[in-house]
Amino acid sequence: MDKKLPKKENFLLAAIKPLFGIKSRTLSLMEEERIQSPGRTILREFFRRKMTIVGLVGFCTMFLLSLILPFFFPIDLRDFDTGQFNQPPSRSMMRLPGSLRGNVAMIDAGPGYGVGLSTTNRLYTWGVMHGHSEPLNDPPQSNRTFNHVSAGQGHALAVTECGYVYVWGDQNIVFNLANVPPAIQGRVTTATAGRRVSVALTDDGRPHVWGNMSDANNISLPRFPRDAFGVHVEMNTHSAGILTDDGRVFVLAPTMREFREVPDEIQGRIVDFALGELTGAAVLDDGSVYVWGAASDARDTIPAHIHGQVVSIQAGREHYTALLRDGSVVSWGDDNHGRATAPNLSNVVDIFVGVDHNYALLANGNVETWGLRGFIFGTDNTGRDIFSRLWFAGRYSMLIGAAAVLVAGIIGLILGSLSGYFGGTVDMFIMRLGDAVTALPPLPIILILMWRFGGRFGSVGGMVLIMCFMGMLTWPGLMRLIRGQFLQARESEYVTAARTLGVRQMKIIFKHIFPNISSAAIVWLTLTLAGSMLTETGLSFIGFGITEPTPTWGNMLTGANNSIVLREQWWRWVFPAIALVTTALSINLIGDGLREATDPKSRGR
Repeated sequence: MDKKLPKKENFLLAAIKPLFGIKSRTLSLMEEERIQSPGRTILREFFRRKMTIVGLVGFCTMFLLSLILPFFFPIDLRDFDTGQFNQPPSRSMMRLPGSLRGNVAMIDAGPGYGVGLSTTNRLYTWGVMHGHSEPLNDPPQSNRTFNHVSAGQGHALAVTECGYVYVWGDQNIVFNLANVPPAIQGRVTTATAGRRVSVALTDDGRPHVWGNMSDANNISLPRFPRDAFGVHVEMNTHSAGILTDDGRVFVLAPTMREFREVPDEIQGRIVDFALGELTGAAVLDDGSVYVWGAASDARDTIPAHIHGQVVSIQAGREHYTALLRDGSVVSWGDDNHGRATAPNLSNVVDIFVGVDHNYALLANGNVETWGLRGFIFGTDNTGRDIFSRLWFAGRYSMLIGAAAVLVAGIIGLILGSLSGYFGGTVDMFIMRLGDAVTALPPLPIILILMWRFGGRFGSVGGMVLIMCFMGMLTWPGLMRLIRGQFLQARESEYVTAARTLGVRQMKIIFKHIFPNISSAAIVWLTLTLAGSMLTETGLSFIGFGITEPTPTWGNMLTGANNSIVLREQWWRWVFPAIALVTTALSINLIGDGLREATDPKSRGR
């Protein structure tokens, strides 16, 4: 009588024992083979290979990140932000230089960067500017005393006490802006930087504009009354507004009438104002806030408790921040990037707001910030966050690859099983069908079909078509593999025994033979998954796959065919490429591990 085999150890206990130096009894070869099932043996061999574990960890990581992160970083497919286009990876958009902290005289915020003036008459810049890894070139320093700074899109300016204007920034933008009209130098009282123009007020209260001519022509200076005296100027991306000494505001731009025409009932009572993207807001002489313009939500969301308490107001792109008499601040409007979520502050003496950024200067000299701090992976050419789109795209890229493999797997398994088991005419017909499909070039066929039918079904329907087309053109390889396995297995003794007992043929195929050859099919499907993902990427890259705005790793790489993007905006293609290569390489490592684990010859036994 055989000796009783030792009881199998608990799997968790066996894994923990080595941590405490406890050695399990080494089983002999025969004991190991009698205890372990084939599935457990394959699993054990699979995890013995370090590169297989690396591949498994890599794929699981990419899969889980693509599955989970979109819930925490959702995207709006219709969203775009031209003010933040081609921003490099950064989290320093509101990180003030150390020597400026506790030493702030004035701050202004542009799209992605800030400019500040210290109490020691020194200019600073920080953050990043679109398409560059640095905010702006070094700001000018002068023996003259500065009293005002302003940040625009790609350029900034500073005004001295004696009325001189200094402009610096992106050389491609500053070329025209640096040419401040000589007639106003030495006479400027205040100025502001806009998109590609700057507007200044001189000592006679008149506005002056310079910069890009097409944008400068949009600032309708003739609309400013000749008897008015301007004391304060504000700009948004497309227009300028001027506050006069008698409490009136004039918006100087050929924009929509609701925004351009300030209501008569508040004219003459305005003490401060700000211009958002589609609305304007004014602080009246009684401390209340009045909002006008095209977007009703900016009016409807004004906090009720601030009326009668507001000292000053500033605007970002689609939000407002107000300083109250008690030294607190309130923000409202579009809360994208947390720009309208003001912290609970007190003893605030001034506020500085621009685009997506908010700065609050406290009485002790410290500065509190809230809003957009930056983009982990940067932005693309329309200002969309690459980080959130990358993981959202991973869902589609993996889904397309998996669905295509599923279609190919179903067709290949069924036809391969029937061909290998029945042989004869059935085998001949299926093999010739496979030869015909193999002779078709997959990529041109998919391109033709997507060109003909893809536009009729939208992004989602086009994705389904890609899945079907790829699956229907890649099944012959699996079919031949399964056919070969069936030709060998159908002569086995257990198949002969099943036939003798009268078991139905379909049951023999799918219940008796198929489980014994399934490991080969799993290996093929795993290795083909990476190829399907790369095929989808290639199609999207050349514009025949999933189209914008729905992201995939393929269409995110489309911008990489531009030499400027490759050289200066590396973040637009490096991160999608890393995600794609990591996932495809991990799948290949898993497939290689499965192939070796299911092949007894590779284990040397």
